[in-house]
Amino acid sequence: MKVPKRARRGPEIPLASMSDLAMLLLIFFIVTTQFLIQRAIQAELPSITHEKKESDEMITVVVEVESVYLDEERMKLEDLAPNLAAKLADKVTPEDRAVIVDATETVRWERVARAVNEVMRAGGIPTMMKVEE
Repeated sequence: MKVPKRARRGPEIPLASMSDLAMLLLIFFIVTTQFLIQRAIQAELPSITHEKKESDEMITVVVEVESVYLDEERMKLEDLAPNLAAKLADKVTPEDRAVIVDATETVRWERVARAVNEVMRAGGIPTMMKVEE
């Protein structure tokens, strides 16, 4: 009589003890870890002053169909850059050199762009602003 062969089972790794081992290692590393307290960098920050420096109002350029107004002074577009450069001569910071450029509704954008170019040529920083009336 022939003895039937049993099906051989492959080798198995016991996983039940692996979870126990992982938990023990985790607890070990948590307990033995030294937590470092990071110290902040001591920096001397400048003090804040809430004083407003006394400055003139911003320079305004209003573009119309036939003329340009520089702070309510009427002139031709070609004369804008030299007159504006004279007003900006003592201004140093970009905030002081800002020039508000506004136009009436009937003016073509080409003329407004030419006025903005004149402001930049004079050394000003053009700022377009829509004023609600």
